[in-house]
Amino acid sequence: MESKKAARKGRRILFGVLALGAVLIACAAWVGVRALMVKSDLDELVPLAEQARSALDAGDPEQFAQVAQAMSAHSERAAATAGDPLWRAAETVPGVGPNLTAVRVVATELDRVVRTAPAVLQAADGLDAPADGALVDTAALAAGSARIEQSARALERSADALRAIDEGALIAPVRQGVDKVRGAVDTLAPLADVAAGAARILPTALGGDGARSLLVMIQNPAELRTGGGISGSFAELRAEQGRLTLVRQANSSEFTRTTAPVADVPPATGALYGDGVGRYVQNASMAPDFAVTGELASAWWASLTGHRPDMVIAVDPYVLQALLSVTGPVALPSGATLDAANVLDSLLVQPYLTLSSDEQTALFSGAGDAVFARVADGSLDALALLRAVEQPVADGRVSVWSAHPHEQDVLGRSPVGGPKARQDAAGAGAFAVYFNDATGGKMAGYLDVGIRSRVLECRSDGLAEVAVTVTMGSHAPADVASLPISVTGGGMFGVGEGDIGTNVTVTAPEGSFAGQVIVKGEPYPAATADDAGRAGSTARVNLSPAEINELEFRFLVPRDATDAITFVHTPLMNAPEVSVEGRCSATVTP
Repeated sequence: MESKKAARKGRRILFGVLALGAVLIACAAWVGVRALMVKSDLDELVPLAEQARSALDAGDPEQFAQVAQAMSAHSERAAATAGDPLWRAAETVPGVGPNLTAVRVVATELDRVVRTAPAVLQAADGLDAPADGALVDTAALAAGSARIEQSARALERSADALRAIDEGALIAPVRQGVDKVRGAVDTLAPLADVAAGAARILPTALGGDGARSLLVMIQNPAELRTGGGISGSFAELRAEQGRLTLVRQANSSEFTRTTAPVADVPPATGALYGDGVGRYVQNASMAPDFAVTGELASAWWASLTGHRPDMVIAVDPYVLQALLSVTGPVALPSGATLDAANVLDSLLVQPYLTLSSDEQTALFSGAGDAVFARVADGSLDALALLRAVEQPVADGRVSVWSAHPHEQDVLGRSPVGGPKARQDAAGAGAFAVYFNDATGGKMAGYLDVGIRSRVLECRSDGLAEVAVTVTMGSHAPADVASLPISVTGGGMFGVGEGDIGTNVTVTAPEGSFAGQVIVKGEPYPAATADDAGRAGSTARVNLSPAEINELEFRFLVPRDATDAITFVHTPLMNAPEVSVEGRCSATVTP
């Protein structure tokens, strides 16, 4: 009797196991089918995404909108399929679960990106179809500002969600798909953030609510300053309803030197960069905080004209080169033609070899007038102009300050916020290396630079000692002293003719402390200061032709910062070599 009961119990268990197995098989089959459906939709998105990128690169918003609509059907279906309750339950299964989770997150975030992209295109609409003679349709941008802002925040959330995926447990195809989508979103999210900032600022900055005064400051990187180069030429533009007109130009010789700064200069800035920051107009961009530069340039312009601009925009000939790639050649008053191929040589090299000081001034004024007039006439594709200056912006060659606090709040946290803003945006481990010419001539074209960091010690008190080595060399010809004074400086500022004198400033991440500075192998009495929470040190080096010297700046920085060391630097004529060595993530020194 007991054996029969045991048999019946065994059959019930067997049937239960079989039933459970059947359910699991059915569920697995269901999830498997759903996975194939998601894969099919995601596979369809790949060529469409490439078409969308091509449309963006071609500046074709209509084509992009059509492709985005086609993408929407696939992304929406993939996201809904991967959101199935059984799918979510299967994500708890060891091995296969993390892959299902990754696929669901990718499908969901792709759907979010596709749905938010059209709103970002509203910014493009305002740029692509302005009224006659206007550079930008300020009303269209203002109307779409809220939706563009929402889209930018959605893309930021997508980027965060994709970065949170742990790739360690993923099979190769899923990992590759995650990497591809993550890379695309990481590229798009910052662009959307810039679009949102532009939509907030451009309508009023370009005169949508009344005329605005824009002061364009052209820097010359042949004679270095922290933000790029000496501020030698200025152009005031009037902006009204998206239309720009040239009001007045001036060069540095028209401004009177002062015995006191024309505007307030922070004590740390004076300590690191000298007392001439606010006393010479050529030094306006010597301060790393472009808000200080903006105030100085505004005060200088007021001293000359009696009024202050609403906005200060710093650019250099590399930006003019980018603009000329869109405008095409422009004619100068001299009869010469300026184009993207010859502008750097025409403005940064030849004038100092062949022209007098007055002729150099006339050339720069004529070049600025011709380029800005062509940009401002409203006949160009504003999207093409923005795409052209993308690289100069990334290189730090465009900086913008606004006298209006709500605009400056946005600009100060943007890619065009100036050197300090770029260091802030580069992360907790960012160092900055700034160069300021001490030669009084245009010798920066002969300057070669290397920047290297090394972690010397990881300490138990939460700090690490880091050495930043700046290697500097001159490839000036042996007979460089025979060149005009406008190139060599003529030895008038304590630097030998043909030598390159440079003040080098390194500022460390927040929470750091300045240490020893070594120049040419010997301890150097560097100027040091705490600049808005960042330790900074400044040292001077002179280079003769073919000479190479090293400057080593040591800092104590937070240990965590060593895992993310990166550099921003003064935009140079010759790109520097940058390298980073060592980290403290797995090391503790007793």
